[in-house]
Amino acid sequence: MFKTKLMIAIAAAGFSAVASADIDGSSANGEFTFSAFDATNGVGYTYELTDAGFSDLFGSDVRMNSLIGSTNTSSAVGNDLLQNPVGGIVFDAALPSFTDFLSGAVTSSVVWNITSIDTSGSRRMVQTVDVEPSASPYTNSSLNASAAKVNEYAAAVNTKITDSDGYALTIVADGAAYAGNNGEKFANNGYDSFGKLDQTMALYVAGGTSSASNTSKSLFEQLLGENGNDVVAKVYMGNDGFYHLQIAVVPEPETYAMLLAGLGLIGFAARRKSA
Repeated sequence: MFKTKLMIAIAAAGFSAVASADIDGSSANGEFTFSAFDATNGVGYTYELTDAGFSDLFGSDVRMNSLIGSTNTSSAVGNDLLQNPVGGIVFDAALPSFTDFLSGAVTSSVVWNITSIDTSGSRRMVQTVDVEPSASPYTNSSLNASAAKVNEYAAAVNTKITDSDGYALTIVADGAAYAGNNGEKFANNGYDSFGKLDQTMALYVAGGTSSASNTSKSLFEQLLGENGNDVVAKVYMGNDGFYHLQIAVVPEPETYAMLLAGLGLIGFAARRKSA
């Protein structure tokens, strides 16, 4: 169940929930960040995922550990949600001023991602993936470098976040604060985490097997719901007329069947009423 009263107020105002004025990307338990950019026009957008968008099951001050715990060893990294929200919705909120960003962008060129990092000891990173890999694309060295780039980006973009809505509009001249300056692979250190605006992407968890920057392979596991189903993210146009970001557990096949059956019954009832 979401924080209903606050979400209603947000929808009415056309903004997302009040957030802290910066993104904590450097701790052992990083916050989640949505980034988008258009390399054609050189414009970018950054948004800190706010508590009000997350299911109440994950508590307040939602971070990486809130969703998947803190397991991170040389042989295992936590990649299962600690809770499975009713309806499968992990996060859903309007993206504040995203239409302002799009007004200066070539929509077909816009790409986006989600990240959260842990830069203490053996690194961890939650990220979206453009194409799901067949094996871990990271070594400990490349994961360390990728996490460092995300951390550098978070620190830089914090200087551009000017209000309590937790977002920033950036341009190429903003340097490290502009997501496009790192490209789609964390300055070519990591795996492609950006997808097109209409693309639904899976989320993965990378975990270092050592804190050392060496060539040993890091772990790379798909983020899964408590029921073992994939966790995916998408950007969509909501009924409120604003673009939303949603993270959700893919429903069971029988859920789809029940939904279709329900729609069929509604259609049948409507036809009988009109007959």
